[in-house]
Amino acid sequence: MMLLLGLISCSTTKITNSWQDKNYTGGPFRNILVISQFLDEEVCRMSELEQVRDLKRLGVSATAAYSILSAGGRSSVDSIDNAIAQHSFDAVLISKVGNRMEESSVNTNNACVNRWESDYRQNQRYALSPCQVTAGTRTTSVYSLETKLYSTKERIPVMVLSSKTTAIRPDYKLIKEFGKVVISRLNSAGMLVKSQSGK
Repeated sequence: MMLLLGLISCSTTKITNSWQDKNYTGGPFRNILVISQFLDEEVCRMSELEQVRDLKRLGVSATAAYSILSAGGRSSVDSIDNAIAQHSFDAVLISKVGNRMEESSVNTNNACVNRWESDYRQNQRYALSPCQVTAGTRTTSVYSLETKLYSTKERIPVMVLSSKTTAIRPDYKLIKEFGKVVISRLNSAGMLVKSQSGK
């Protein structure tokens, strides 16, 4: 299930809903444990690493869960609590897949190309004649993702982001894009400590 998160070349990630605890007064976070709870271990690691890189670019200390937790530890409250105690994390960022849907669209250009290739293989006499365009379909996977930022002191979520990711073909771009969209929204909401360098 390498495509659980939808590693894609033609992809888009959009925030569809955002909730922030207006009663939270603890200030921005400076040391975050990043956890991706997906079925595929490689996807988890790649997602965690990308978010960690984006956080560090902003001057926030961050750790990928795979480097200190077992695969099963990502969903274990006890394991996460032990990691928080050992590394003094002030926040935990958890992302997971909500559900997956599929959408189909007509793609007449590709249908024409496929028909031409088929004709050429079967009989070269007809290969150079104009192809008859028939309706072809392209199936796109749509994933809903949920990301929660927890304060370890209050032990409550202080921000929740819902996002939709559209995937067509396997590629690495989605994971990078997903991380950037999420971290950018957390930063604009004032949830991340400002870099000491002023960047």
